[in-house]
Amino acid sequence: MKKVGSRSLKPSTSSSNRYSPYPKPPPKTSASPSPSASSSNRTPSPTDGFDGGPVRTRPQRAAATGGPRPSNADLFKQSQAAGLQDTHAARPANMEALRTEKDGPNDNLNMLAHYGSQAASKKGIFASGPLDPRGLGPQQVQTAVPDRDKGEHTQVFGKMTGGETSSTKYQQKLGTAEPRTDYEILHGMGHGEGGKKTQSPNNLASASHGANTAMIPPDKAISGNPDVIVDTKFAMRPGTQRAEYVDQRFFHKDFPDQPFFQQRIDGDRPKVTQSEYKQLKEQVAPLSDAELLRGAAHLMNFRKKAGSSGGDT
Repeated sequence: MKKVGSRSLKPSTSSSNRYSPYPKPPPKTSASPSPSASSSNRTPSPTDGFDGGPVRTRPQRAAATGGPRPSNADLFKQSQAAGLQDTHAARPANMEALRTEKDGPNDNLNMLAHYGSQAASKKGIFASGPLDPRGLGPQQVQTAVPDRDKGEHTQVFGKMTGGETSSTKYQQKLGTAEPRTDYEILHGMGHGEGGKKTQSPNNLASASHGANTAMIPPDKAISGNPDVIVDTKFAMRPGTQRAEYVDQRFFHKDFPDQPFFQQRIDGDRPKVTQSEYKQLKEQVAPLSDAELLRGAAHLMNFRKKAGSSGGDT
């Protein structure tokens, strides 16, 4: 299977809609201070664990601040500022609302224009090469991994680029950034699948926000299944940290020469829309069933052997 990518919807204010996990703020009274008056809970730490620049804190929820519930857009901006978006490691939280944008009437035309431009400039999946391969090689998915250091991949990437820790600024300086496109530090194998070894320079590359998002549903589907071997590769522009495209590939451990899932993702892919993300999740949903996946892999191999011996396939 091959595939060639944040604005978020504002939360509804209707009380008849779905249950909200956020506690309602207490009603305002003359004795109750306004949310803006309670500023001590919102004061960030004076230190920054990433690069010593402007203070960056984790997104603040209403339960922590005592104020009104933040919008999804606010949460995304705070996550972006803290560097929490630069990985496609599998996570228990639903990142869909933070990483996708609303569908629009011109989505198909915009995508067509994007790939027309890519073909003309020989970028992304149309790059003619020569390109340098990068990846960890075949790696078995771990059943569980410890929490990652969320700043480690940024520090490693900074060493790879000679000091630039921003993937977007790196591509802009390189002259390869598409207009109005955000870039991120991608993991070939997600940290949620492989743990500490995935923070290696061989597993990191610069590609678009949309490319990173497109990798998430398959990664989440196979997370924790040790029957799966991940062999995702970047096609790198020589002498740079830019991935022209990503070949995301999964194998069953009993049949390491035959991928049961693969997709090629444009390194400049535009942001993923909500309907695209939903489609991606539906396509890879069967991969999350370990028993079904094992049976399908064996059946696929059986049919392959039957075909090679002249049997009816």
